[in-house]
Amino acid sequence: MKWFSAPNYPRWAIANFIVLSIYGVVLRYMQLYDVPGLNYQFILHAHSHFAFSGWMFFSIAILIASLCSNGKIGSGFKTILWLTLVSAYGMLASFSWQGYKLVSICFSTLFVLVTFGFAWMVFKNDQLKERANPTAYQLIRGSVVFLCLSALGPFALRPLAALGLKNTPWYQDAVYFYLHFQMNGFMLLAALGLLAASIRLPALKADTACWLKLFIFSTLPLCFIFTIWAKPGPWLCAFACLGAGFNLLSWLALAISFGRYWNCLLFVEKAALLALSIKVALQVAICIPVIGDWVFASRNLVIGYIHLLTLGVIMPLLIGQLMRKGFITAGLKTSALNYTYVGLTLVYLGLLFIQPLLALFYVAVPFYQPLLFCLCLLFLCFGAGLLMVIKTNYHERL
Repeated sequence: MKWFSAPNYPRWAIANFIVLSIYGVVLRYMQLYDVPGLNYQFILHAHSHFAFSGWMFFSIAILIASLCSNGKIGSGFKTILWLTLVSAYGMLASFSWQGYKLVSICFSTLFVLVTFGFAWMVFKNDQLKERANPTAYQLIRGSVVFLCLSALGPFALRPLAALGLKNTPWYQDAVYFYLHFQMNGFMLLAALGLLAASIRLPALKADTACWLKLFIFSTLPLCFIFTIWAKPGPWLCAFACLGAGFNLLSWLALAISFGRYWNCLLFVEKAALLALSIKVALQVAICIPVIGDWVFASRNLVIGYIHLLTLGVIMPLLIGQLMRKGFITAGLKTSALNYTYVGLTLVYLGLLFIQPLLALFYVAVPFYQPLLFCLCLLFLCFGAGLLMVIKTNYHERL
């Protein structure tokens, strides 16, 4: 009952990751065997919505709220966190039960309104600018703007369906719009901002500050890489290429500038930044027509890109923040868990990316689906291990 009377928010976040992992195991199991009474698409929608709300947003909101108030979470942010849990578990249950229907749409709308409330609280918070260095401040503020912008995607779905455009590229592009500004906009920039705040970066020089702004603003044209699959025309393809190019160049410039802080980073944070470098390079490759066509024709490559960003970049940065904030007990167990996580992620992403590549030569990975299922089970075990190293006394502070 302590979780309700005096909630330990970091523990709730890890518990949400465990729930998410259970759904991941179920999805992989359903690709191997029939499960009577369960609809694969319903479970998939529940999994994806809970990943964004119950794990990613909830964890980032805890960390930003803590940064805004010197380690203590005020009543306004506490309300946001509780409403996030209500909407996340509401979506999890309703999507699993009936898919896109009235109940699930209501909980989805509640979550969007909660994100707007969170954004308003971050923008009106006077302590954020004092407690975060200029780099972290710009990244976090930019992430919150993109969080609000992402809502245009789901809000456009019903009008598009009413206009008879549900089976057109417009509808799918609205979904990609939401995914892009959630992951490449809000989650990535917020995680990087929290990292920048924790390593206490000094004020940036003028040239480096320009690269930082370019990295943030390149998120806007980068959105167009998700329209390439529909052959949108030369202008939109040009915007996609510019977005991917600017994103890559600005990230490389920032990585070089911040390289002197490499020894200050945790192992999982170093792994995340390396994965981010691979991710921005892949975006440029997608702009090459023959590669882009191949990527969007392969479901595993699209899933691989999403998991490279979520499992490979954002989650390690969040784990690092939980460690830096003292929410996770430091020690050999935690170190072993971190190395295990990075190893699992490497193997999982390797399987997702290598199978489509081998398929070009008519070669299949033996026991491909069972291997993915076993890896999902191991991610679940990792989540359980992470729950064991979360400190139990933080309900007194938060």
